[in-house]
Amino acid sequence: MKIVEETRTRLQLKHRPLSYWFGGWCIFTVCLSFLIYCLFFESASVSLNCDRLSPTQINCELRRFTLLGSMEKLKMFDPQEAYILTKTGSKGGKTYQVMILTPFGDFALLSHVSYQENGEVTLKINDFINSGQTSLLVRQNQRNYLFFLSLSILIFMAIAAFFATSPGTTCTFYKSINKVFIERKSLRINQVIEHPLENILRFDIQEKQFKNSKLYRAVIVLKSFKEIPINPQYTDEKSIRYVVSRILLFLKF
Repeated sequence: MKIVEETRTRLQLKHRPLSYWFGGWCIFTVCLSFLIYCLFFESASVSLNCDRLSPTQINCELRRFTLLGSMEKLKMFDPQEAYILTKTGSKGGKTYQVMILTPFGDFALLSHVSYQENGEVTLKINDFINSGQTSLLVRQNQRNYLFFLSLSILIFMAIAAFFATSPGTTCTFYKSINKVFIERKSLRINQVIEHPLENILRFDIQEKQFKNSKLYRAVIVLKSFKEIPINPQYTDEKSIRYVVSRILLFLKF
């Protein structure tokens, strides 16, 4: 919070929640990028269709479908083996993915399917490769996973947008008309609070614990004991104490 103007009859303060705006828009942008990836690029389901052309030649087609229905086709020649690749996350969680080994590289199926289902698919593919079966069709689906993931991303985007559109505050004390005006403006808020100076009982500084640090905000306490934060968002102690001291000096409390 800063003092932007001070005269004999007027004191104006402004608070811009820059950390809320910057953090909110950064998180919103990251979430939006991840949502676009989930909708347009991440496979929601796959199908593997293989035909045995001769005892030593197998041709396959791997189809990948996104949540929005777009499809990608991959040709696969002479699969040699299917196996399950286990990935361990930073927090110890594990995911399993069927990999198909060919002379031209490995082909991956879905990455968020249960180990049991992956085991069944792996068994079917290896049985086909090692037997005389003439055709094979296997499918995997992770639409529910992507649906709930996309829903979670949308919730995070809504929260991020809420912080990114936090209102800026302009607080002006007028001795000439004996009033204080608190104006809050943002994309979602346009509010003006007005009170006579004689209704002010005192000014408080409220603190709040955020992880390993404390943040503060200045509050006008009216004679009705109603509390009106000058800056709704908590910020550093030094600027708040300085501003409150200047207000008290200006109003000669």
